[in-house]
Amino acid sequence: MSRDQLFLICFAAGSVIHGVQTVLVAKRWRHTTGIDHSYVRQGTAIGVVTFFWQFGNFLRELLGATGFPETAFFFRTSGVMFNGALVCFPLLFGSMCKHIEIVSTGAHPLIRFGRYLQYPLWPWTAFAFVSVVRAQWDLPPILLSMNLVALTTLHLMLFYFLILSVFGIINRRETQASGVPAQARAARASIVSGFLAAGMFILMLAGYWRLPVPFFPYIVLAAMMTSVPFSISVAYRMYHFPFMDAFLREVLSGLILLAAFVTALSIETALLPRGLQILWLTVSAILVAYAKDPVTRWVERTFLGYEESVEEQEERIGILIRALTRLDEFGTRVSEILRSELDAEWAEITPAPQPGAARQFEIEAPTRLWLSLGPRRGGRPYMSRQLQLARTAVLQLAAHHHQLSQHELRELTARAQMRALQAQINPHFLFNTLNVLANLIHTNPEKAERITEELAEIFRYALESTRAEWVSLEDELRFLESYLEIEKARFEERLAYFFEIDPAVRSLKIPPMILQPLVENAVKHGISPKVEGGEVRVTARADADRLVIVVDDSGVGHRTKSRQRGSGIGLNNVRARLEHVYGDAGTLQLQERSPAGTRALLVLPQLVGVHS
Repeated sequence: MSRDQLFLICFAAGSVIHGVQTVLVAKRWRHTTGIDHSYVRQGTAIGVVTFFWQFGNFLRELLGATGFPETAFFFRTSGVMFNGALVCFPLLFGSMCKHIEIVSTGAHPLIRFGRYLQYPLWPWTAFAFVSVVRAQWDLPPILLSMNLVALTTLHLMLFYFLILSVFGIINRRETQASGVPAQARAARASIVSGFLAAGMFILMLAGYWRLPVPFFPYIVLAAMMTSVPFSISVAYRMYHFPFMDAFLREVLSGLILLAAFVTALSIETALLPRGLQILWLTVSAILVAYAKDPVTRWVERTFLGYEESVEEQEERIGILIRALTRLDEFGTRVSEILRSELDAEWAEITPAPQPGAARQFEIEAPTRLWLSLGPRRGGRPYMSRQLQLARTAVLQLAAHHHQLSQHELRELTARAQMRALQAQINPHFLFNTLNVLANLIHTNPEKAERITEELAEIFRYALESTRAEWVSLEDELRFLESYLEIEKARFEERLAYFFEIDPAVRSLKIPPMILQPLVENAVKHGISPKVEGGEVRVTARADADRLVIVVDDSGVGHRTKSRQRGSGIGLNNVRARLEHVYGDAGTLQLQERSPAGTRALLVLPQLVGVHS
């Protein structure tokens, strides 16, 4: 890689970095007051000057590489850009000293001296800028030549770099005692950038002082690029502004990857034969692309203090939100989760925005909700990372709240309908049994007592079934046996009943009281109209993944006038409950038996999670 190519790459990267930082800071202009507004003014001024400095250098190198003569308009304009920005730096550093004196307690005499120096720098900067313009347009200088103006400016910049570096060292103990990691990182960044710039400027000026300096052109480039670490240290000082954390993450990781790629290009041109250069370039580009995520994570841990990536934290918050299963715990649990994850003093989910909230986010739920975040702990502002986490959490909350609302609505509707259906069934037991008891009390008291016990067992089961969604087939069969015992007391020898149950299915779960209407239908419409009576047979077996229950009777059949297929309240209730529980998978069929009687065929799928 040639020196001109290296210069172009460096100046282009510097222009992008300073331009983006300037835009991010300037966007806060109308949203800040007091000290923060002075931060914005200073940050915008630094960004504009450093951008023109880097972009002017980039434009000059680009025009030179494309063959533009030095007398061309754009060439002269590029010179005004970077030299004009250069002479503005000392005044900018003086204003920085003034700002440091305002925000610091007990400013150091060095800082006070740097602040006082800005007053004579105002006329000097105006004079120097006029000298720059005259020199670029080949006009005779006023008093001082352009070279002398540039050297004076560079020495003033070196002086300020040393002042800011020494103050950073002196002030380091105070920032460490504050206990705020961001302030400590800002102090370290200021010290590093200050001494780096001072060292590069000393080496560069040594060359101008006619001292032997190896690799002098690259030393000059490094000195010119010190505006980048300087802007990074400024970003650390303005870390409390939103998106400064994202700016630092992207700039630092981008610079590391750019340095790696430029090194790969240098190796390609210096060491490799032409036949391997394209392969080396391709492999290097692929490696840089794949290194983006791990490098960014390393930057977040090392320079920003984040122990996990934002994607990992988003996924963890999502898992915690999706673990909620009830709407009544939604507000309190989510508030606890977000208060912890976003480091907020408080977080609430309410139908209306909470007064005094630092941030508010609308949750697009079936009923409108708002996520209100109180101030961040320690008086710190919410950074771009916390805002991104909050917005992602709001989307997750909206989706999960909708799911929970729909689930609970369906569940409440189904329970209400099923309990209403069960309530329709229960009165049949009472009326039939009271008629039997009225006849037995005087004729057969012992049998009446036994029937009363069976009735108590039936109503105990009926009462419990209104509170249960599932019962075992074994419990349902015991209930049917009690019911048939009462009916046998009523019909005496005209009714016989039998159970043929596969032992393997007795523990399977079914909806409560789903079989009683079938048995009642067999007795009432099959056996009762037949003079000689008949028998009721209940069988149950497993068929693949289904439970098949059959209720057979030897009565008059279901084509008679007294027994029309599917017209009874009990059978309609059974079908409605099957639809609620199983959808189309649960079926009930009535079939004619030969030579007489009716078969009720009930087929139930065995759902996962409803086995004993």
